[in-house]
Amino acid sequence: MKMSLQSNKILIIGGGIQGCATAYFLAKRGQNVTLIEKDRIGRHASGVNAGGVRRLGRDVLEIPLSLAAMDIWQNLYQEIGEYAKDFHPCFYLKVAVDEAGREIGLMRAEDLSRAGFTHEVWVEDDHIQARLPHLSTPTHGGLLVEGDGWATPWRIVQGFANVAKKHGAKIIEDCRVTSLTKFQDFWQIQTAKGLFEAESVVNCAGAWAAGIARLADDHIFPLEAYAPMLVVTDKRPKILPAVMGVVAHTLSLKQLETGQFVIGGGVRSKASPSINQSDVLLPKLSSSMKLASKLFSEIGNAQVVRCWSGIEGYMPDNLPIIGRGRQNGLFHGFGFSAHGFQLGPGVGEALADLVMGQQPRISLEAFRPDRFVN
Repeated sequence: MKMSLQSNKILIIGGGIQGCATAYFLAKRGQNVTLIEKDRIGRHASGVNAGGVRRLGRDVLEIPLSLAAMDIWQNLYQEIGEYAKDFHPCFYLKVAVDEAGREIGLMRAEDLSRAGFTHEVWVEDDHIQARLPHLSTPTHGGLLVEGDGWATPWRIVQGFANVAKKHGAKIIEDCRVTSLTKFQDFWQIQTAKGLFEAESVVNCAGAWAAGIARLADDHIFPLEAYAPMLVVTDKRPKILPAVMGVVAHTLSLKQLETGQFVIGGGVRSKASPSINQSDVLLPKLSSSMKLASKLFSEIGNAQVVRCWSGIEGYMPDNLPIIGRGRQNGLFHGFGFSAHGFQLGPGVGEALADLVMGQQPRISLEAFRPDRFVN
């Protein structure tokens, strides 16, 4: 199959939330877009993550992008319609379980306040106990954000993909890229499903994105693949109306509407992107379970019914790559280091702006693709 794309035609590589949101915002603006995915839409990191929609705990350089993305999340129904019902706003709380955590949290709150960010505030234990009466232990205070929440990841990704298609985007699955060649004013892309041509290529290939960049003769990116792990328990009485974490610990804890607890937060195992395989290391997951049980004794009585891991791409500084590549007509959006789900709509909007030659509403300077080039 050969698909010849005329002027202003765009090919997106990668069917996670970044790629699907980019396809949506471009198609919504009348652009002729094709998205290709080597497996299935939302198959990897975007479909199997914990679904945290959070501004809480962001690197200060990432906060403006997170705030811009949150504007879209808070008006998600206007963008993707009924799929938005899978976003559940609530409060997001990261508690301190000792004095060391309290000091870290207070310093964080002070630093953000000095920088002019007011979304994340420090609250004391009495506030926390009043809002979480089933908490099994006193805390030393915590960091709170109102209006964050969680979502069903694959449903949101499918929402962006399906609405992009309604606006005219083409989405092709099981379409692995084997070569990328730059000609004077267009790209030629060889895939498992034939030859494509495009004026612009957007690389949203997740843990595989550095390989796509190499095919395009672009920068060499120090992208590493790991597999964050999650565990799901059986159904329990509904006691947790928030998403929780612990200061200075890798924990994310929420309770689904079914009563099941989902426990994760960055504990990771090995990943093998070349064969689409990731491991689950039970000893590491058990440490997350123990910490969650310390917060809510009910979790200690729960049975594990499922655990899994997904392949994520990590950058050395834990900040993503977003921007123009070295080659004309090449754009990147990857390396979200296991915290890109909430950013997805904002990244999609920003990449659509870049591809169309417009100025994104927030600076992308911190995410420059050339920042690792000596």
